[in-house]
Amino acid sequence: IILDTLEQLNLAESGSPELRTQVVKNLVALTKLIPGVSSTLQDTEELSQDFVIKKAIKLSNQELVNSPKVVTKRTLVFNYLAAVCLQMSDIDKDMLELVLTPLVREVSITSANNSELRTHAQEVMDIIKTKVADEMYSKTLLAIQLRITRVRGERTAKKKQNLIKNP
Repeated sequence: IILDTLEQLNLAESGSPELRTQVVKNLVALTKLIPGVSSTLQDTEELSQDFVIKKAIKLSNQELVNSPKVVTKRTLVFNYLAAVCLQMSDIDKDMLELVLTPLVREVSITSANNSELRTHAQEVMDIIKTKVADEMYSKTLLAIQLRITRVRGERTAKKKQNLIKNP
């Protein structure tokens, strides 16, 4: 059911705003049920909150790659991440890093096209910040920013090398 609900996010672009909101609410409700369900099922190695969050983030990443000017799925995924984090009693470092990575990436994109999405991502980050210790949040945020900067630098250097090799 959870995977089917995630697939509904793919169809959300053509639906009404009420439908989009309902899909996110359903996904949050199903995500809250995962700990109870996984204790009753035997073969649920892949069913976890991490798994569902990674799938949702993957959808937003696919939208970013395939159609960067469309922000519907990313907005829905950011809403989902905020709601899930608000429902969690405690957020560990791994979960924080998983959730913050797409948000930090969106905030750090400098194009003027998606300023509304950037603002929304910053609001979600502020919500998450209230749920964790300041020190852990700062360290995780810094680590993510450094990793994103390093990857972008490596990508730029690789492009320059390819340009020199193949003019």
